[in-house]
Amino acid sequence: MWGQSAQELFERGGPVMWPLLGCSILAVAIIAERMFVFWRMRVSYAGLLAEIRTAAERDSLDEFERSVQSSRRPLHRVVSVYLGHRDSEKRLREQSVLREASEQVARYDRRLNWLGIITHAAPLLGLLGTVAGLVGAFHQIELKGGQVQPGDLASGIWSALLTTVCGLTIALPCLTAYHLLQAVVGRAALQMQWAASQLEEWVEAIESPAGETLRRHDDSVTPGPEE
Repeated sequence: MWGQSAQELFERGGPVMWPLLGCSILAVAIIAERMFVFWRMRVSYAGLLAEIRTAAERDSLDEFERSVQSSRRPLHRVVSVYLGHRDSEKRLREQSVLREASEQVARYDRRLNWLGIITHAAPLLGLLGTVAGLVGAFHQIELKGGQVQPGDLASGIWSALLTTVCGLTIALPCLTAYHLLQAVVGRAALQMQWAASQLEEWVEAIESPAGETLRRHDDSVTPGPEE
């Protein structure tokens, strides 16, 4: 790029390039780790509701609860807690489900704050390097008594601006990844809320004194987005 190798550009950028390099490595590690964790925690929302509905119609919710009790996937954990407290008072059941959902959302959010910090820190580090480089360039002009060639001044400014380019190059992908990962977290939180609400409706229908069945609620199922 610009007729120079990556190593030459790195060296011309000055000392600030080292923390910028650290930010880029950390950002890549966080994004890769979060994507892997999100992939392992994914659950088909519509598929899970279909399994729960089938278990409810067959009066085998206890068996279904045991099947998901050992799962570490957030949506499974919320469903397991709800089914485990379905015979408790409604207020206690709601508190238990809310607490579990909050804990699972925290698992999604883990380390994302570091990605947000890098998004804001990288451009500022780049700007710091640019300002420091410009100070050095004008200091050289002062030492030479103003007797400098335009090429000398352009070379100093060109080198100083490299850190700003590098900082923005790091920040933009980090900002994109941060918002995409936050969107996944938001969708997962909504699915936990929808699943708990749907379970509440089905359990109340099963235990209704009027003897309502789940089949009367076929049209009340609100399908969520598939993953």
